Amino acid sequence: MTPKNIEKLKFGLLSPEYIRKMSEVRIITADTYDEDGYPIEGGLMDPKLGVVDPGLRCKTCGGRVGECPGHFGRIELARPVIHVGYAKLISKILRATCRKCSRILLPEERIEEFRKEIKKARKTGKNEEEIIEELFRIARTAKRCPYCGEEQEEIKFEKPTTFIEGKNRLSPLDIRERLEKIT
Repeated sequence: MTPKNIEKLKFGLLSPEYIRKMSEVRIITADTYDEDGYPIEGGLMDPKLGVVDPGLRCKTCGGRVGECPGHFGRIELARPVIHVGYAKLISKILRATCRKCSRILLPEERIEEFRKEIKKARKTGKNEEEIIEELFRIARTAKRCPYCGEEQEEIKFEKPTTFIEGKNRLSPLDIRERLEKIT
């Protein structure tokens, strides 16, 4: 077998629709095993997720312990929640984008300058994170959107996951709607 070079990796967040499509089972109960010691379907140890008991086979791939790679399920939440691991990044993005049109709060020519700097950094092997951090620092200082003219209010981040814009608390639903508009 000839080794292959990996050109790039892309990390991102999966949409709720994509998660539903990829997951093998919807988890509907916190229970794991029934009275006889068998995994409960729809529970945290559902046999479609993989097996830990040597006598059982996975209901997704048919593999036994050691053969089955494991499969993931999903828990449907009634409303969106903020993942604490992404709260700081969400804060940066909210502060750097327009509250109305969701565009980056920098004029197009400045964005193009940043694109060129990032492209140059990638070619030379330099760390592009510093350039991106500078973009966030500059964009968050905008008082008005250069595209739609909307006045921007200060966004405060209170740990672990509370965001306040002006005098209004942003709900996770508000935040998700705003982030979904970013192109």
